[in-house]
Amino acid sequence: MNKKINVEKVVRNGLIILTFISLIITILNLTYFTYQNLEIEKINHLLVHYVNTWVLWIDNILLYVFAIAYIVLALKSKRERILKVSFSFFSILTTMITLTFVVNIIAELFGMF
Repeated sequence: MNKKINVEKVVRNGLIILTFISLIITILNLTYFTYQNLEIEKINHLLVHYVNTWVLWIDNILLYVFAIAYIVLALKSKRERILKVSFSFFSILTTMITLTFVVNIIAELFGMF
């Protein structure tokens, strides 16, 4: 009954699930931003009351923790280091916080803010 838990596998699977949730949040937000003039109340209600409150923050914080842990485990690993590190960076780039930060930097570069 003493099975050894493979930490790297648990972190990888958690990172995959969190990245999937983050992609869904990003798709919902980008859909709302694209079609906000059409008054899509269902998506607005979902985003305002559920997704962009606690779900967004918990997902982003956990995703950053899991991504950093997976990078550390990848650097200790002897196999597929580049793939693991690049997947971690991709996961970080899918979060709404990172995307908002990048958009704000680009907007400042072009003098929009």
